[in-house]
Amino acid sequence: MDALGINGAFLLIQLITIILLIGLPVIALIDLAKKKMNGTPLALWVLVICAVPLLGAIAYWIVKPTSEVRQ
Repeated sequence: MDALGINGAFLLIQLITIILLIGLPVIALIDLAKKKMNGTPLALWVLVICAVPLLGAIAYWIVKPTSEVRQ
């Protein structure tokens, strides 16, 4: 690939970065859609994940919000 002017290691680093920046938030949003959340908590999580994709998705996986509703 060097003959084409493409550095293989740099390309791999770029692909991993793109997968993390796009894939992780998408997976977090899909998991959030499966939970039975509604109202303000759902809106806040979607906003955090979309506003700060990588950190929001990591925060979502660390906190792991529950879908149960307290009465």
